[in-house]
Amino acid sequence: MNDMSHPPVSDNTSVGLISVTDTIALLYRSAVDDSLWSEVAERMAKLFGADAVALCHTVNGQVRLLGEGVYNLSTREADQLGRQYAQNTVPRALPLGLDESARGRVLDDAGFARQVPQLAAGGRLLTVVVPDVGRAEGAAPTHLSLAHSEGRLRFDDGQHQLRELISGHLVDAVRLQMSLDRKNRIAEFHNSAVLHLGEAWLVIDRNDQLIECNPIARSFLLRSPLLGIKDGRVRVAGSDTCDPLRDAMQRAWQGDIGHNSVSIEPGDGIVSFDLRPVFRDDQRSSEKPDYLMILVRELNRDIMMKIEKQAETCGLSRAELRVLVQLVRLGQNPAEIADAIGTSERTIRCQLSSIFRKTGTRTQQEIIRRTLLG
Repeated sequence: MNDMSHPPVSDNTSVGLISVTDTIALLYRSAVDDSLWSEVAERMAKLFGADAVALCHTVNGQVRLLGEGVYNLSTREADQLGRQYAQNTVPRALPLGLDESARGRVLDDAGFARQVPQLAAGGRLLTVVVPDVGRAEGAAPTHLSLAHSEGRLRFDDGQHQLRELISGHLVDAVRLQMSLDRKNRIAEFHNSAVLHLGEAWLVIDRNDQLIECNPIARSFLLRSPLLGIKDGRVRVAGSDTCDPLRDAMQRAWQGDIGHNSVSIEPGDGIVSFDLRPVFRDDQRSSEKPDYLMILVRELNRDIMMKIEKQAETCGLSRAELRVLVQLVRLGQNPAEIADAIGTSERTIRCQLSSIFRKTGTRTQQEIIRRTLLG
């Protein structure tokens, strides 16, 4: 890895215990506030005697900046390093503990330095790449090297020990950042779900598998001619009416969420669909979401009139009508209906049995469809 034709880098930075411990503390603060990675880059330049720093990590084999982790470089220049990394494939062992997805890839630090004007005349570049922490458990720490336009430079013994120390803390800090980021994404999703409790919302994966939904969405899937569920998978109806929805979903899966709303008129009202991305991974490894959250809003659909007509036709009592409203409008099960109405689940089950007998139906799905579709 090291170019032995160059002399060791002299320790001209007066690295003391306080400056090192302050830098390590800053690493962990950066895990919470990624705008601090630029300060980390500046401190590491001083610790290792570098003129410029590119502070990166790998995500699914691609090099990306850690926040704004550059010193004396532009983000555009630092992005070039990631492109070089992706294109420069050499069949050799993993360099300095890069993750398995990086096998055969070697960072050309010196080649990168030659392309940056302020480094081309011999300025020293510190390149730091934290491995994909999701795949690096127990592996060697980060790639951390110093180079100028003619090749890599050796670290002296003190700087080599410092490199090992900083590398280990870098991995831990990035792992912490990604863990916090994952929790924030989960909180974002649940906050969004809570904000839309009064609307139908459901989450599907790339195989159209239903991951989660609220009771209103469950009712919608059971009765809607537009979007249904079969064998646990959400299906868009095959009619031409649903072409805009299918197109919007395809765009959303490709990462285009700029046009994520569509409205459809099925004949007895307007139904709007709002597609929102949900990311599972610690980092957005690509612009493509892992899941889609679909918000469904029904406009001008007079469900209550249909429920009341069914109750009048079949001679339902007022108590049974109240149960039918909860069942059809919200798609609630007996326990949820009992909780909403304030009675026992046993009472609700008795009333449901009476509703099934009077309407000539046998299941909740059947009574929902018969009430709303005639």
